[in-house]
Amino acid sequence: MFCAMLGIGIIAPVIPLYAKSLGASSVAIGFIIGSFSFSRIWGMLVSGELAERMDRKKLLLGGLFVYAAASVAYTFSFSTEMLIFIRTLHGIGSAMVVPITMAIAADIAPKGEEGAIFGSLQAALFLGVGSGPLLSGFLADTFGFYAPFYAMTALTLLALFLVLALFPSSPPKNTVKEEVGALKAFKGIISDPEMLNVFIFQFSSAMCRGVLVMVIPLFASQFDLSLSRIGIIVSLNSISTGILQNVSGKMADNVHKNTLIIIGGVISAVTLIGLPNLTTPLSLSVASVAFGVGHAFASPSLAAIAAARGKNFGSGRTMGLFNIAFSIGMTIGPIMVGSLLDITGNGIPFYILSAFLAASALPFFPVFKRGVC
Repeated sequence: MFCAMLGIGIIAPVIPLYAKSLGASSVAIGFIIGSFSFSRIWGMLVSGELAERMDRKKLLLGGLFVYAAASVAYTFSFSTEMLIFIRTLHGIGSAMVVPITMAIAADIAPKGEEGAIFGSLQAALFLGVGSGPLLSGFLADTFGFYAPFYAMTALTLLALFLVLALFPSSPPKNTVKEEVGALKAFKGIISDPEMLNVFIFQFSSAMCRGVLVMVIPLFASQFDLSLSRIGIIVSLNSISTGILQNVSGKMADNVHKNTLIIIGGVISAVTLIGLPNLTTPLSLSVASVAFGVGHAFASPSLAAIAAARGKNFGSGRTMGLFNIAFSIGMTIGPIMVGSLLDITGNGIPFYILSAFLAASALPFFPVFKRGVC
């Protein structure tokens, strides 16, 4: 997970510049960026179902191979259309890595220890995402523009060989209480009130995270900061989340999970309210860390609830949908806020988004719940 997500983070800062060098328009750059998430969303629907039917080690190896092929293919791109195709292929590879890894984690997590397992796993995820941009500028400045792409290829191949050499065969476990078809299982997951609450909060949190990644560089550019300093501020978000995942994951097994989700939602919502009023690089850095801390509180508890409910419908399907909710939120959030900023001005979109996130936390308050997680 760490190698795969570090690879994504490494190329994220250079992709828009690469697309621009190929003559891509602003709209085309949007399609290039969005094609990764779009293919990943649909790919996870397929990979989640395959995880219930096939050896998961083979699926991981297949996903990492596609990932590596896409990584090196970037350096041969000669047109906008080819870059869109490669990004789509990259998204498919990612769709075969992240949800299947999380499905394996859901299978091996002992009852009552799901939080610790997912805290550890998601620490690798967020630390990989956060560390990538920090390495990207150094690699590009020191070894040339294509160096981040070669680094992503090397990291992915390292992950592939580690899985091949060290990971045992992983056939899907028969944890589902009764054998159900894919459509019936997906319908059951979506109609489960507990999972619906988890998906809505996951979607809302991802929308906010996507917006934060978009607007922090825009706000930071007003202070005439270098690209490397802006990258550091953005990375603080994911790094702070990753560092706290192990702690918050263990807390999720010993503290009421709903409480941690509420705390995380409140911290993130308050951070969003203050975001338009920040006037210094230090305040932006504090906001980036604060949102990362809020996400760190909520994330392992959400994943632990999803993993526990996955025993009913299949961990592959459940964790696939869990990741799809995140990907959709990361896609829609920046588009929605970007559109609203053009219409309403700086503050109102953030207040709306903050209210939406706070509302998604309401079902986890005891007064609104009948069950206990």
